[in-house]
Amino acid sequence: MLAVILEFDVIDGMEEQFKASWAETTKLIYQHFGSLGSILHHSENGKFIAYAQWPSLDVYENDHYWPIDKNQARDRMRATLKIGKPTVLHKLILDTDLLKTTTYTAVNSN
Repeated sequence: MLAVILEFDVIDGMEEQFKASWAETTKLIYQHFGSLGSILHHSENGKFIAYAQWPSLDVYENDHYWPIDKNQARDRMRATLKIGKPTVLHKLILDTDLLKTTTYTAVNSN
C-alpha cells in the first residue's frame, strides 16, 4: 500500500471550484488509473492537503494516459492552483496500520 501526500495552494476565492474539480479528478483517477481514492483536508495555513492511496508504488508510477475527454476536470483543477499543479510532499509505503474507522468504546464487563 502506498500513500501519497499532496499539497494544493489554491488561488484566493477559487476554493469551491477547486474542491469540485478535485473531487471529479479524484473519481477519474480511481476509475481509470488504479488508485484507491483520496481524502482532502484543509490546513491551518489555508492550503489543501490530500491523502491519496494506491495499491503499490508501481501502480502509482504507471504511465497514466489522460484521454482528451477525461482531462478537462484535471485542467479545471489545475486552473485553480497558484502554480498550476499540486506539490507531492511525500510518498509513503505502508509499514504498520493501526487506523480504525470508529472510536473506541469500552465494553462493561459487569
